[in-house]
Amino acid sequence: MRLLFFFVISILAIPGSAQKYDNVWLFGRNSSTPEFAGTIMDFDQSPPELFLQFWDSYFYQTNASICDTAGNLQFYTNGIYVANALHEPMENGDGLNPGAHAEEQGEDGRGYILGQGAIILPVPESDSLYYLLHMDKIAFGEEGVRGSSKHLYYTVINMDANNGLGTVVEKNQILKEGALSRGKVTATRHANGRDWWVIIRQLSTNRYYKFLVSPSGIVEYPSQAIGESIPSPGVGQATFSPDGSKYANLNLVNGIGTDDYIGIYDFDRCTGMLSNPNVFAYRDSAWSGGVAISPSSRYLYVSSYLRVFQYDLWATDVEASRDTVAEWDGFVEDGFFATTFYLAQLAPDGKIYINSNNSVSYLHVIEQPDLPGDSCQVCQHCVDLPTKNAFSLPNFPNYRLGPLEGSPCDTLRAPPTAAFTYRQSGPLRYRFQDSSYHDIRSWQWDFGDGHTDSIPRPEHVYEVEGAYNVCLTVSNPRGSDTLCQVVEAQVTSTEDAGRAMLAEVYPNPSGGPLWLRTAGLPGSEPVVLELYSVAGQLLRRSTAAPNGEEEIEVEELPAGVYYYRVLRAGSVLGNGKWVVW
Repeated sequence: MRLLFFFVISILAIPGSAQKYDNVWLFGRNSSTPEFAGTIMDFDQSPPELFLQFWDSYFYQTNASICDTAGNLQFYTNGIYVANALHEPMENGDGLNPGAHAEEQGEDGRGYILGQGAIILPVPESDSLYYLLHMDKIAFGEEGVRGSSKHLYYTVINMDANNGLGTVVEKNQILKEGALSRGKVTATRHANGRDWWVIIRQLSTNRYYKFLVSPSGIVEYPSQAIGESIPSPGVGQATFSPDGSKYANLNLVNGIGTDDYIGIYDFDRCTGMLSNPNVFAYRDSAWSGGVAISPSSRYLYVSSYLRVFQYDLWATDVEASRDTVAEWDGFVEDGFFATTFYLAQLAPDGKIYINSNNSVSYLHVIEQPDLPGDSCQVCQHCVDLPTKNAFSLPNFPNYRLGPLEGSPCDTLRAPPTAAFTYRQSGPLRYRFQDSSYHDIRSWQWDFGDGHTDSIPRPEHVYEVEGAYNVCLTVSNPRGSDTLCQVVEAQVTSTEDAGRAMLAEVYPNPSGGPLWLRTAGLPGSEPVVLELYSVAGQLLRRSTAAPNGEEEIEVEELPAGVYYYRVLRAGSVLGNGKWVVW
């Protein structure tokens, strides 16, 4: 589907970075007063400043907000509607997640009950547009598994409108429809440091759906089935490690004496591929829980209702590395509401904050999450909120993660590299194909006869035969590059068709399948594609029919640079580099 449109705290505060998108956190409301009130937690201060703010909004589980790059609150959502920085409903911001659950919660003046039900991502390379990705939940009486999700939506917010208070320009646009694991919407940066990967899971399976958010819109990538299937009727949480190399999720079956499941995977920020699945069950009779990973990306914390577990992701046996770093101390507020453990979130100050699965006015905090065992310092109910918070914790990705330096996908800091192919498509008629790479934004063709074009795949007809110097200039914000080739334009007869032989491998670069296109070949003898590593090792040899387009079966290759050669009857029809990102 395509829609237009290092023990390092430093990854949370990159020098020179001003991406303070998560510097303001919003919590709950004060149920003891007739007016609504919530807590604002400002991480521009150290320690973060907490203060009471009255607004007519109620958070339940779904909670997503975003600041600008200077740390000023822009807007937020409780899953029912979008509110602006004045805590008023944003223009066209009502009616999120249409369905019975939203209607019921909206009528009661409450928020949506879905953990990690929403996340906000700035549209890459835009100063004013944001994507709100959000999920619905099947309510009692609706078709489907109660409590599961049926839709992943996106909503677009333009903050340039209404004098900076914003407006919703697109709403409830379906990205994915089907039986989906409830909530657990999370994201991480693509290896280019600009785009975003978003992952959700199919209900009670091992299949993951993946989406790439880029300046051109949101693209669904092929889904991936990996590891063991995980039951998923209950609550839980999902997260990427701060460096984007790991993806983890917790899935609670919600029953005494039942198994709960932790899934840990390696994640390739270039290709979006999960690998090395490590799925294991543990029995803790947990009714609520969450996950977060320490700033160094080493320690996974599982907040499992009555306990907090620490797992060493660098250990040979991650499951066996479990250490119980906290047990609920029995603290109860107002004689009834237990401050047990629920969702977890890594904050801009490098600490991990944990809320409770009750309406209480406290947060727990892991003070030193990069230290092993008890030295991580889990401080229970140490953050005293000025109002009660019911189940809610903001859902943020690591906005400060940059490009994966040295990888083939770290392309946005370099100027482009121009490349193109061409083939004859008729008498004096030639079709040109851009094959440049490194983030191409604009194309300028000069066909050598005074005519030009500015599209990636132009077709041009010459008036007379001759040799023409064809040049392609490609540009991006970091520079431009030009490549020129001499094209012998001629009227091709049937007898001369053999001279128009052409083979093209595309797309290049690619994050998916490999296609081979050939044209102008006499006879029916097949063509052969050979794929080599940079060291010259033959990785794959495939055959294809001539004069057509054919998808070539290739094994899942890691991101990198490869070389290809297309042959027919001993003659080389084409060769070059193929870049996998």
